[in-house]
Amino acid sequence: MIDKVGKLITKIFGSKSEKDIKSIQPLIEEIKSYSSSLEALSDDELTAKTEHFKQLIAEATNEVRNEIAELKGKLDHIEELQDADHRQLTDELEELENRELELIEETLDRIMTEAYAVLKDTCRRFIGKSWKVAGDAIEWNMIPYDVQLVGAIALHQGKVAEMKTGEGKTLVSIFPAYLNALAGKGVHVITVNNYLAKRDAEWNEPIFNFHGLKVDCIDRYEPNTEQRRQAYRADITYGTNNEFGFDYLRDNMVINPDQLVQKDHHYTIIDEVDSILIDEARTPLIISGPVPNDNKSDKYVEMKPRVESLVLAQKKLVANLVQEAQKHLDEGSDDDAGLALFRVQRGFPKNTRFKKMLQEPSIQKLIQRTEGFYLQDNAKNMPIVDEYLFYAVDQKMNSIEMTDKGREFITKKGEDTEFFVIPDLGEETSKIEAEFAVIESERIQQIEAKGEFSQEYKSKKLAEAKSELLQEREQKFSELHRLFAERGDRIHTVNQLLKAYTNFEREEEYIVQDGKVQIVDEHTGRVLSGRRYSDGLHQAIEAKEQVKVEASTQTYATITLQNYFRMYHKISGMTGTAETEEGEFNEIYALDVMVIPTNRSIAREDHQDLVFRTKREKYKAIIEKIQEFHTSGQPVLVGTTSVDVSESMSRMLKQAGIPHNVLNAKQHARESDIVKQAGQPGAVTVATNMAGRGTDIKLAPGVKEEEGLAILGTERHESRRIDLQLRGRAGRQGDPGFSQFYVSLEDKLMALFMSDRVAGVMDKLSFDEGDVITHPWITKSLERAQGKVEQNNFSIRKRQLEYDDVLNNQRNVVYARRKHALLGDQLRTDLLGMLESLTEEWVAEHVAMGDYQGLHSTLLRNLAVDVPFDEDEWRSMGEDELVDVIVRRALEVYKRKEDMVSKPLYEVMKRISETQADRRPDKVQVVFTDGSRRMRVVVGVDAALENEGKEVVRALERSAVLSVIDDKWMQHLRELDSVKEGIGLRSFAQKDPLLEYKKEAFEMFKQLIEMINREVISLIWKAVPEAQASPSTVQQAQQQKSSYDTQRMQTQHADSTGMGLQAPAAPSAVQGQGQPPMGPNVKRKPVEVDVEPGRNDLVTIQNMVTGVTESMKWKFAKKKVEQEGWVIVEQ
Repeated sequence: MIDKVGKLITKIFGSKSEKDIKSIQPLIEEIKSYSSSLEALSDDELTAKTEHFKQLIAEATNEVRNEIAELKGKLDHIEELQDADHRQLTDELEELENRELELIEETLDRIMTEAYAVLKDTCRRFIGKSWKVAGDAIEWNMIPYDVQLVGAIALHQGKVAEMKTGEGKTLVSIFPAYLNALAGKGVHVITVNNYLAKRDAEWNEPIFNFHGLKVDCIDRYEPNTEQRRQAYRADITYGTNNEFGFDYLRDNMVINPDQLVQKDHHYTIIDEVDSILIDEARTPLIISGPVPNDNKSDKYVEMKPRVESLVLAQKKLVANLVQEAQKHLDEGSDDDAGLALFRVQRGFPKNTRFKKMLQEPSIQKLIQRTEGFYLQDNAKNMPIVDEYLFYAVDQKMNSIEMTDKGREFITKKGEDTEFFVIPDLGEETSKIEAEFAVIESERIQQIEAKGEFSQEYKSKKLAEAKSELLQEREQKFSELHRLFAERGDRIHTVNQLLKAYTNFEREEEYIVQDGKVQIVDEHTGRVLSGRRYSDGLHQAIEAKEQVKVEASTQTYATITLQNYFRMYHKISGMTGTAETEEGEFNEIYALDVMVIPTNRSIAREDHQDLVFRTKREKYKAIIEKIQEFHTSGQPVLVGTTSVDVSESMSRMLKQAGIPHNVLNAKQHARESDIVKQAGQPGAVTVATNMAGRGTDIKLAPGVKEEEGLAILGTERHESRRIDLQLRGRAGRQGDPGFSQFYVSLEDKLMALFMSDRVAGVMDKLSFDEGDVITHPWITKSLERAQGKVEQNNFSIRKRQLEYDDVLNNQRNVVYARRKHALLGDQLRTDLLGMLESLTEEWVAEHVAMGDYQGLHSTLLRNLAVDVPFDEDEWRSMGEDELVDVIVRRALEVYKRKEDMVSKPLYEVMKRISETQADRRPDKVQVVFTDGSRRMRVVVGVDAALENEGKEVVRALERSAVLSVIDDKWMQHLRELDSVKEGIGLRSFAQKDPLLEYKKEAFEMFKQLIEMINREVISLIWKAVPEAQASPSTVQQAQQQKSSYDTQRMQTQHADSTGMGLQAPAAPSAVQGQGQPPMGPNVKRKPVEVDVEPGRNDLVTIQNMVTGVTESMKWKFAKKKVEQEGWVIVEQ
């Protein structure tokens, strides 16, 4: 009803796009008005216009840029700022940076029409010139039409321009790219594959070069190379979405500013924007590395035979149930038939005969009625359904659960009957506690009963008994937790294998290519090379398909495309199909959609859908129609919804003797060649609906006379946009064409929404086999069904984004701090914020307990700062005043330390520079220690000479922040992944999983920030050089190594759709330093540790004051090391 009202309003008042285009029309006329004056200019005079535009932008922003530079200089000297002034300056800096962007946009808007006119005249001057593009010589013959200029203006305004296939989107994009590149902040043009990225860069480069603008393509170069770094410094940079995203993640893993490749995220133009920002938006880009000591891969192979036998037994059981159901139906026993069919749905829903039965509306209703009966009263009767099966499949929850019957089936003879049962931790813990309470009571009674023992001896024996019992109890609990983890992991492995065998079909959800399981995108039909199903599912499928099972990985860095592109100051996009997704573009990305009219009217004939009863009848009709087109010499493109269907169509065409090409995930490498042949007379091309996207099918001579390209759709996709994309392959630039969809009642979309009604019509009209229904109301009904699915998919994507926004907000905070540390930009502001936050935490904690002496000790222990202590005076202060006193004192101590550390190195470097300039290194290494850790810091000599040695402390600050953030952030990601994987189970407790996830993630992040603050500030304030600087100790520093070995990482993705990056295991960070001196009186040096020990690792720690050493597990030692003045001496 709402849709009908909306259409009526649009019909009366016009659409938003029509109004936008009307408002743009005066600008088009203004662009055209420059034509005569520009044509009169020489080439040099025309290119001088570009420099003039740049000068206008520089003049408009000069004042605010100077203010920004001045503020950054102030923020670099926190010791000179008054209380909390740095916060005010930080806010002012943000306002100035936003003001600069506003001034740039205002200037670009002012010069846009003239700039577009300049580029239009440049296109005119290039007519007839030729150069090589993608290996072939092309001749430039394009001057933009008015409608293309409309699209160009829409892109500059930060909108999505919907332009039909063949309307020249590549030409349109050069206008906003040229205009926005004038600001000097870079323009990124995103394509869906690397062929298009390289092609478009080569195609448009001479036009941009004419105006002195540099063009490059990141996909030409390997990651982390100087060539790729320079590509980002070009005025206009082309590339694929995944490479831009991965470079962003890699940049947040480097430890040297020289290793950064990306610059600003200012303006981007996204080609095929619906594919990138909607279809691929939820799938994250992930950089990962191996999980230490992982053996889960072997477990999948080990469990595979058991699961395979279990699945086979279930399939036989389900086949018998289908026969039993049919028998009950024939006898008229609907209740028994319903139970049997419901069990089939719960046991193996992909049973072929069962799927055929589901085409009958009466069967669907019977199963729904049966399901409703067994789910009532909180599903108390569901065990009656499931206990008959070996395992139960819940398609809605995408879960599988083994029954007792299934566990008994896969448990081998001689194995523990509880082999596949997870112990109840609560119950078992209570048993252990009760058992040891009894034992403790008995031992106490035994000791107390010894009358001959003195009280002192009894007390000693009681203490020993309690200590022994504590150790035994700890061992019992350790064994319980080990058993819980072992069985939980085993059951998880079995469940993932069951999912692989039951829910995932080869050639539908994935293909096997080059010995690897490759996921196929359900929307595009492209291979998502490098992407892996999470939580061990991918490994289960690998075991099922008998290919190499890859090791488990842990996340180093991750971001979804949604959140990557939302970082840009301004986004725009082009596509042939965006109007149906306008709501999502607007709500998620704040992007309006403008539908650009075609330069010539579309001549393609779009016919009504043909509806058949069965798929067999449908495919027979399609083959006959293809034969008809092929014989007449008319090229035909057959669109399919999956790789499996395209392969099936190919087999049928071979049987019919019809030559053809297949373009799907398996033939992705041949895409450009197949698309070139698709417009030849009589050519037959079978393709997944979105294959060949971004390239036009151009008609060979004589084909237009044969009514152009024919499009045959083998099934309606759940998204109208995908169907429109398929239709759009024909009818470019006014060419003739034909399109029609063939549909059966067995198709997924029909089965969901319409099969019962259409089947009823067919029955009433006594349709014979092969008869077809075609009517506008069926086509409209299918489109309404697609709209319902689209709304549901949008809701799913939106909810997924809410989950990802939690991580994204945290990532923005952490990466901002990391960037400040890496560049030294605002780092000191961050450090002052950390110091204040940490001090506030300590003050609040100790003042609440009245423990002012403890506060003083905490400051000494963590900061090595002795604040003058007068308990009465401290008690008389408010918390804020006390925090200010402590922070001021800490900064004074830090300033003295900075001078103490800086001056000796400066004097040495100055002396070497004056007397032995040839020996002066570029960088030197200084080793700092805080008593428990050692850190090698690399110092730039030129910077140290320039700021009188203060660069030493700056380098310490950078290294400390980077090392702590990288270590803690990686741990945090791992823990967050664990929380997210199990959060869905909270719904069983009537809790909203999203709210639960947000709550837990917030608490975890708060703890993360507190840990980072504590470790960074403590390390920086306490750390001092191990040795005094002297000419003999100064030597050239080796290059610092990152926590992540980015050079050894291997990308496993292809084109725009790969999302995986894996790294081999890093070498051990702790190297042997020779045999240490031994003996009780030897004060051992702290061990250099880059990675924190595991919770249960045994370590030896030493008290730095008393010299006492103790050995214990790290989980007990950690508090002593961090808070009580102990250091690790062995691990």
